[in-house]
Amino acid sequence: MLETLKEIFRLGTIETNSNGDRMELNSHTKEPQGLFLQKVFDKVKPQKSLEVGFALGISTLFILEKYRELDAADKCHIIIEPFSWGDAAIHNIRKEGLEKYVDIRNDFSHVVIPSLFLDKERIQFAYVDTTKVFDTVLHDFYFIDKILDVGGVVVFDDATMGGISIVMRFINSLPHYEIMDKYEKTDVSRAFKIGRSVFEKAIALIPFKEKYLPFYSLKTSSQLGLDYNAIAFRKTAEDPRKWDWDKPF
Repeated sequence: MLETLKEIFRLGTIETNSNGDRMELNSHTKEPQGLFLQKVFDKVKPQKSLEVGFALGISTLFILEKYRELDAADKCHIIIEPFSWGDAAIHNIRKEGLEKYVDIRNDFSHVVIPSLFLDKERIQFAYVDTTKVFDTVLHDFYFIDKILDVGGVVVFDDATMGGISIVMRFINSLPHYEIMDKYEKTDVSRAFKIGRSVFEKAIALIPFKEKYLPFYSLKTSSQLGLDYNAIAFRKTAEDPRKWDWDKPF
């Protein structure tokens, strides 16, 4: 692990400038999840990648460390971040001598990702850690799918939250994607587990549910194996769906 990352996690703060000033961590990727990203990265060994969301740049440091190991090309990692989080992220990237690998786009994902598609860019790895709004995340995935090579992987953070959880169900229903890996099963209370078990058993007893509810999957996220904080989906083929494809999710 990079010395900068070790220092960040040891102190619980991040250096923000060359004067050595530091700030408390907030809204950041934790060490185990960063190592999970590196594990997925090692399986793919991408030539080019995309990260939606930059913030303090901690997940970026994990990714760039791997690119240095591969002696990758310049600007191999495209980062999308429309908002200013200060100078901490780029400061620490420069501190580790990793700046040459990044291509930062200071705009919204709904602008940048379609432009990558129109420019015929190709990627093999993507990490999405941004808004939790359903239609925004779905839009991002739609265009990521267009530029992701077969065998490539897209990883979603906060996979059980808000609209992201619905997008996870949709991707899980697609014939050309499969779950490659998962990180940190969601911790729920005993009462929630009991309630979920009762719900699942009650749903199972409904007669003719597939006939009368053909557009809805009544399986829980737990039954689908989607109750994890981060999920990596691998693209197994180009999209084979015909115009009338439909599947409950």
